[in-house]
Amino acid sequence: MAHPVYSDAARRCADVVNLHAYADPESTGHFVAIRLSDGGSDGALYDTREQAVSHQLHPEWCTYVQIHPGGMTPQEAEAVLRYWRALSDACVRPDDQSSAGILMPLTSRDQLRHIKVLAKGRS
Repeated sequence: MAHPVYSDAARRCADVVNLHAYADPESTGHFVAIRLSDGGSDGALYDTREQAVSHQLHPEWCTYVQIHPGGMTPQEAEAVLRYWRALSDACVRPDDQSSAGILMPLTSRDQLRHIKVLAKGRS
């Protein structure tokens, strides 16, 4: 059986999150800024989402991931990047304070529906 193939950006994003999650158990609950373009990061860990946003040169080109104890799989990273790229394309900016409460739906179908609703509200 073939193994799933994930993008370099997804693997890079997962690596960033996992580095913080596993290297420092105290990082749980903190945030990293992840570039939508390539899944990379500035390498910093931020106490709050607002701090992560304010320290980016181009905050609109990032998404902000909260560190969880279990880290992140490449599959999860792929879904997060795909979702936030679609929202960004729909003019929903990840750095906007109103985006702070947006939670990513679990299923692809619900994600597409959510993107359409949010995009409609921005036009």
